[in-house]
Amino acid sequence: MKKIFDLINFSLIVCLIVFFIPTNAFAKCKIGFKLGENIKRVEEKFGTSMLLAEKLSMIEAPVEEVCPREKLGYSVVEFYFVNDELAAYKIVVDHYDDTPEDEKLLLFKYVKKNYGDITDNPRPEFWRGFKFWDKKNEIAVYKKMDFHGMLDEVLYISNKKYNETFTMYESGEGEPEDKND
Repeated sequence: MKKIFDLINFSLIVCLIVFFIPTNAFAKCKIGFKLGENIKRVEEKFGTSMLLAEKLSMIEAPVEEVCPREKLGYSVVEFYFVNDELAAYKIVVDHYDDTPEDEKLLLFKYVKKNYGDITDNPRPEFWRGFKFWDKKNEIAVYKKMDFHGMLDEVLYISNKKYNETFTMYESGEGEPEDKND
């Protein structure tokens, strides 16, 4: 009888642990949209897009609404559209004087957990630079740089199909082809 009681207690403890530990707490944020998705689906959830140029638009959403299980501090997710198709998104950390986000390394830790090592420096808060990953048709670029006295920290996600078009257009070096051409 004692063995049955112990087995029931053990099973109950295991069930409680499984129930209270979210299964995707250790997984990459699922933004809810696929690259190539039509702008209308994203607008339904996050509101009207802002036109940045003739064929380039953007929707900005609080990170808590896009990735509610991730602790990314004062951040936003920017969805970028070329020809009304989701071409890329960025997680951008808000580094202002009154927010000590750079000390927390929240995006740094998220990127390391989901994409791989960034630096072997024992003091990662001082690391500056770019890190690039190309995995499973997903291109990820993590940038942490000082820019005019402020920290610029961004995780950029795209894929092979949209990356070249989006980066050329965003930099002003070219125009995306019209999908009707």
